[in-house]
Amino acid sequence: MGLVEFAAAKALASSAAFLFTTLLLMAAAKRISTCVVLFAVQCAVITAEILAIAYVQRSGEVLAVAILVLIVKVIAIPYALMWIVKDIKAAGEVQSSTTPAQSVFITAGLILLAFFAVQPYARSLRVDMNMLAAAIALLLTGAFLMVSRKKALMQVVGLLVLENGIFLAALITTFGMPLIIEIGIAFELLMGVLLMGIFVFRIRDTFEHLDVSKLRSLRG
Repeated sequence: MGLVEFAAAKALASSAAFLFTTLLLMAAAKRISTCVVLFAVQCAVITAEILAIAYVQRSGEVLAVAILVLIVKVIAIPYALMWIVKDIKAAGEVQSSTTPAQSVFITAGLILLAFFAVQPYARSLRVDMNMLAAAIALLLTGAFLMVSRKKALMQVVGLLVLENGIFLAALITTFGMPLIIEIGIAFELLMGVLLMGIFVFRIRDTFEHLDVSKLRSLRG
């Protein structure tokens, strides 16, 4: 194995630790802008994984997927979210139903749960257990952020983290999905973020806040 191949293999093996770190920091974050930056870092780590797979497999199609993920997830979506945060001129606090310490504890528990959940399947699928656990942890933590955060924009971030988990699981179990599928997913994700951005603006304009928990008062 050459030096570059060895570095690519190590990058794939160690990237799970970076993903776990972003999840724990996101759980402890008190500002939406911090969560958006951590989401961009998370996507950058996933992009590095795709580049490593592209090099190992000598696949131009996987390389194109890496460039697409870089443009859409690392640059376009975080830029759009930061623009929304700045434009709504609302308080940038996360506003969670749990304290930062509780959120970190719950996220750490979800990471441990992910490791226990993937143990029976990692060997049979012949994939790295740490990476498969990272994919499941992203999915579980994204769902946790969606249900525990009160701001509509943070729920969008939670949905994006959840999608990262689904994407990563598909990536490591198939070693790269077809390019046409990736283009379709990226386009739908970008359109989804734009639609959710419009939804956030409508909530702000109608109710003068972004706390979706207060919408329960509208129930008959």
